Amino acid sequence: MSENPSELEKKDPATKLKETFEKLKNEVRTLGMILGATNATTPSSDPPSLAQEQKKTSDTPTKTDDKSQYHKDVTADDKKARKAAKAAEKKARAEKSVANKAAAASGNVQQQQKKSDQPAKEKPSSDSKASSTVNKKNISQENQQLEDVTDQLAAKMEKLVIEQDNKDNGELKSSIKKNTGNVRHMNNVMMPSAVHFELPIDQVKVVASDSDEGVATDIESTAITQLDDATCLANIHPAFLALLAKAELEKFPDSETACIKFIEAFKEFLRDWTAEREKNRSDAATYGHDLDLAIRPQLAHLTQNGHWPLPFALGNTVRLLKRTIKKLEDCTNARCEETLQLYLEDTLAINFTHAYKAISQLLIRKIQQFKKVIVFDWCPVVNYVLLEARKQIPEMQVTVIDALPNGRGTLHVNSFIDRGYSVQYTTMKGSSWGCRHSAVLILGCSAIFANGAVAAQKGALAAVMCANRFNIPVIVVAEHFKFIDKGHVNQRVALLGRQNIEFIQSDLVTAVVTDLRVLGPTSAPAVLKAKALTDLA
Repeated sequence: MSENPSELEKKDPATKLKETFEKLKNEVRTLGMILGATNATTPSSDPPSLAQEQKKTSDTPTKTDDKSQYHKDVTADDKKARKAAKAAEKKARAEKSVANKAAAASGNVQQQQKKSDQPAKEKPSSDSKASSTVNKKNISQENQQLEDVTDQLAAKMEKLVIEQDNKDNGELKSSIKKNTGNVRHMNNVMMPSAVHFELPIDQVKVVASDSDEGVATDIESTAITQLDDATCLANIHPAFLALLAKAELEKFPDSETACIKFIEAFKEFLRDWTAEREKNRSDAATYGHDLDLAIRPQLAHLTQNGHWPLPFALGNTVRLLKRTIKKLEDCTNARCEETLQLYLEDTLAINFTHAYKAISQLLIRKIQQFKKVIVFDWCPVVNYVLLEARKQIPEMQVTVIDALPNGRGTLHVNSFIDRGYSVQYTTMKGSSWGCRHSAVLILGCSAIFANGAVAAQKGALAAVMCANRFNIPVIVVAEHFKFIDKGHVNQRVALLGRQNIEFIQSDLVTAVVTDLRVLGPTSAPAVLKAKALTDLA
């Protein structure tokens, strides 16, 4: 009796599982009948007995075979249902394509565009191709009509412009010429690619200039008025025009030459300006004030309206010149001109002639101790000193270092060769060789600042450092008007072309020889103070 309850408890889960399978089987068969499957059998309603259940559980292989066959039958039915659905979908698509063809044949472009947006895998028929060509022809016709309309509007606008131009200018013909051969389209609108402005030949006068560089054209027009500034060449004296033209052609190799040429141009300007003033019988009491106003556009023209500053030495010269102009006493115009002309002559003598002689006397004493001199680039003061020293010291050897091959250093070479003196020439690549066989480096400069720094031509710093490497003293030559009370300036100045300037620190310089005396580079403030006292006197 104890075994029967245990066996019943063991079979109870299987019985429950069997009942679940029977329910699922009945539901699947009912679903197949709904989907159109005809092979359906009604399940038996009698509950299975315990013996039958025990037999089915013991016979497992037959159970698995029945399940696989069951799944096969279900998938086949499912496939049939899917095929039926696809057939219905194809039928609907066919009906839509027929409707699209009918719409294309009737010429309805909007409906054709909407139908073409829908995805379709079928190839377009010959009817759709014919409709697309018709649409293209219609669009091209519309574009042609728009082009014709724009051409008509452009012609009308041109006529209106010509009529208005003739009314305003009288005999002056229209200067607008439309280029009809090169037209570009933008958004179906014709746009002229270029508009040419031409002036009648009778309105242009060709004037030959004094120089052989080219021909200048002077265009007379009532619409253009002359401006009272440096941009109007009518206010610039020919002497200053020629000065700037030579500077642009790089005819000034150094700042000394630029200063001399400026003083000569100012003397010519002063002579013509005073003569015009005498002709107009202007009051001599305002001579200084009027002259100060007259030279402003001349200076602005030289500096290109302040874009580039004047050279340092020339800046000092101009500042002293303005101070002298303001100090003119009330006298006749001729007397004022004579005073200024005398001042300019004294400036040339003091700053150049006398300064060169004083520097030569001081520096020749140093050259007698070394005998072997090396110089860099070109400087008129250095060249004057070397020629004077060569006369007194026949055994002196001179070596020239040039920044570029056949550069400005060849001016030293030519000056020695013309006088029958021997000289050695090398470039920056041979600077170490030149310093090894020399005893002193003599260097020209453009300016000496208040902090002792030296402004020289580009490449001078490399030559100075090479000299320091071989323990060679560096002597800088400078006139007193090259000392300036500034510490930082631009690297490019006016009237000297594209020449750039390098700054040499004061600790790299051994001594500075001026027309006053020999001093250290840090003694620049003392020279500036002495200059100030001299200028005030």
